[in-house]
Amino acid sequence: MGCVSPTVVVKAKRGRRRYLQLRTEPATGRRKLERLLAGHLVEFRVIRCAGSEAVVRVPHTGAAAAREALNGNLGDGVSSETLATSGTLKGLQRRLAGRK
Repeated sequence: MGCVSPTVVVKAKRGRRRYLQLRTEPATGRRKLERLLAGHLVEFRVIRCAGSEAVVRVPHTGAAAAREALNGNLGDGVSSETLATSGTLKGLQRRLAGRK
C-alpha cells in the first residue's frame, strides 16, 4: 500500500520527449525563434536560447519530423541546423561536450 506523490507523472500519460540542440544563423532571440518555429512545428517548447544556439523540446513521436523541419531555412532570413538529439537535457550536454 504505497502512496503516490502528486508530483509523479507517468510517462505514458505525459508522453516521451526529445531535446534537440540547434544552431541558428544569424543569432536569434527567444521570442523570434518561438515565432519562427511555430510555422514549422505543431508541439514544441524552447528550453534554452543563448546567442546562436538553442534547445527545443519536442514529442518523442515527432522528433524525426522536427529534425527535418529544423534543418534549413526557418524564414525571415534565419537558417538552422540540428546538432544533436537526446531524451534528456543531461545527455544532450554530454553529447555536445564530447564533440568539442
